[in-house]
Amino acid sequence: GGGAARTPARYAAPRLVLASGRTEEAVQELTQLAAQHRDDAGLHALLDAVHRHNIPGHSYRGFAVLTDPPVQECIEIESGDPRPVWFVFSGMGSQWPGMAKTLMQLPAFAASINRSAAALRPHKLDLINIITEAPAAAFDDVINSFVSIAAVQVALVDVLRALEIRPDGIVGHSVGEIGCAYADETLTAEQAVLAAYWRGRSIVDAKLAPGAMAAVGLSWEQCEARCPPDLVPACHNANDSVTISGPVESLEKFVAELSAEGTFARRVNSSGVAFHSKYIAAAAPLLRRSLEKVITSPKPRSSRWVSSSLPRDQWDSDLAKLSDANYHVNNLLSPVRFADALREVPARSIVVEVAPHALLQAVLKRALPAPAAA
Repeated sequence: GGGAARTPARYAAPRLVLASGRTEEAVQELTQLAAQHRDDAGLHALLDAVHRHNIPGHSYRGFAVLTDPPVQECIEIESGDPRPVWFVFSGMGSQWPGMAKTLMQLPAFAASINRSAAALRPHKLDLINIITEAPAAAFDDVINSFVSIAAVQVALVDVLRALEIRPDGIVGHSVGEIGCAYADETLTAEQAVLAAYWRGRSIVDAKLAPGAMAAVGLSWEQCEARCPPDLVPACHNANDSVTISGPVESLEKFVAELSAEGTFARRVNSSGVAFHSKYIAAAAPLLRRSLEKVITSPKPRSSRWVSSSLPRDQWDSDLAKLSDANYHVNNLLSPVRFADALREVPARSIVVEVAPHALLQAVLKRALPAPAAA
């Protein structure tokens, strides 16, 4: 109607506008209209109402995020069966200072973080400060790193659930398997963040000798053949990407040797711990004792969750059946067989990396079968 005042928008976070159409141009026209009127809440509500349900014949879909400048994209949808959705949960290295500061503007995310913060408060941890304000040095403490990663992953799963996005398959890298357990509904949110806390606490309390890790551009077999006796291949990330683990001096010497011959080799920040090796065995009984108090009624792992902490020939073993203390202790000590687990991802899958930072994008793009999209 002429002269009707538009409703000015008051959004806590940048507005997402969705549109569909018979042609790419039709979608672009709608998303551009929304972007040109990014303060018009009435227009945005109208577009939401129109596109709340699928419209027959609309084979083009698009979105605009009303930032400055706006982010816009349009795709043609595939006919045929829906593509499988897989969640991949990253591990150490995905944490960073301020990782959740802007995400706290999303109500579903903030509500989840507040629940996790309450679970950690008795342990004298201020989760919200750690993930929004704490400096980089705070993540030298492995406890802060683990609880941050787990709490953010739990909150992101909660956001995805609010959007009615649920996975057909789940894979985790190292401590990312705690995120898997939450997505698989074998751990509650509280159990997941407490499992992450006790994983870190057991490492601190075990008073381990200083250790280190490095990413190297070798195959798993090459690492097994070339690593000095006191170093071990710890994470099989991709055909040509392995993380090795062991004592600091020996690892630094081997990294220098590989670099000198032109092979990629770089230390990774593992908080001074040689994860996924015999060097952290002393933490295992401490972690088992604590997890048995947290996970009092273990639930069976579903077939959606592909294990990266057990070799393929043990996927049907007793150890693989439950998301219990034994499974999660084994995850801490055992090599990460991530490349093996990724072989289970079907070719047409849409893969969502669930983490504070998209740490595994390069690995996923190389390892996933075309035309899977990560």
